[in-house]
Amino acid sequence: MARRLAISPRTLQRRLQELDTTWRMEVESVRYEQALDLLRDTDLPVRSVAARLGDADTRALRRAFRRWTSQTPDAFRAKSRPCQRPGTRNPDRGRRSG
Repeated sequence: MARRLAISPRTLQRRLQELDTTWRMEVESVRYEQALDLLRDTDLPVRSVAARLGDADTRALRRAFRRWTSQTPDAFRAKSRPCQRPGTRNPDRGRRSG
């Protein structure tokens, strides 16, 4: 990444330190946000969400997600969606806004 920014790796590390963060923390933050979006806004199975986030299997995603949110991906998905009767579709799903 430092090369893409045209700076040395040490300079990148120093600048991240000035912002009180690390490369690993930034990567985790992006993975967390992507996981939330994919679980909340898609019907992808958890294994597909894990694959999109670069995890080899669902166990890694489940452990990370529990660390981030204190709940499983399935529990988060269930809580983040409005209640609906079994067998019905959410009319807002799949619609693009604006």
